[in-house]
Amino acid sequence: MKILVLNSGSSSQKACLYDIGETLPNRPPACLWEGRIEFGSDTATIAAKNSEGAVLKEKMQISSREEVVRYLLRTARDGKTRAIGSATEIEAVGHRVVHPHFEDPVIVTPEVRAAIASVSPLAPLHIRAELEGMEIIESVLGAVPQIAVFDTGFHRQMPPAAAIYPGPYEWVEKGIRRYGFHGINHQYCGERAAQLLGKDPKSLKVVTCHLGNGCSATAIQGGRSIDTTMGFTPLDGLMMGTRSGSVDPGILTFLMRESQLDGHKLDHVLNR
Repeated sequence: MKILVLNSGSSSQKACLYDIGETLPNRPPACLWEGRIEFGSDTATIAAKNSEGAVLKEKMQISSREEVVRYLLRTARDGKTRAIGSATEIEAVGHRVVHPHFEDPVIVTPEVRAAIASVSPLAPLHIRAELEGMEIIESVLGAVPQIAVFDTGFHRQMPPAAAIYPGPYEWVEKGIRRYGFHGINHQYCGERAAQLLGKDPKSLKVVTCHLGNGCSATAIQGGRSIDTTMGFTPLDGLMMGTRSGSVDPGILTFLMRESQLDGHKLDHVLNR
């Protein structure tokens, strides 16, 4: 069974094509094909390779994110990095998705897409790209099953002491809490560390670090997330490629008073 996986990030697009056979393996197999896009202000760097070692790397002008993603996906079936004869060989597509209220993976339906779109203010850079990725797959592969796997799911069981902010309880009632992100990777890294150490994940206390354009750290105890640096949005915690990470909230109220910055301008300053 061939599965295409898309990771649509705030400044990048990653994709891998796997052949997992008929049963789910204990460890991820090597990719048949993998591709990556790094988006700049007006250009994009595209890299792709297949399991036979063929490599493609080039830079192109950006007319739209969709056009560049479509071009990347074509390199899986055409050209020197070709890994499949036809797109019909792909039987399912998995998407890494940010959403605070889903825990387990779900099949993408119009209702699921609407639910994802409804929380775009929490992670505007990510959710826009994730929804666009689903639309591209639908137009390229038709009715192939698409599965959303949620980046926040691993953190859903964090204890209240870690999840609830020290503010009015009305915040909690409105859904303002620490959701955490990068959960798919933190969960994998915790389990993989246990494998490498020859230990039961439930016996370990582990700190995992996701370090890329977006960065976060998570404390894992007994195989469960008990605290993490990202919070209500992916802005919190460690300093990142373009995101500020944690700053004194008094800076924001100062800027609102002294520089007349509104919410949109603050979003831009903190995210970009």
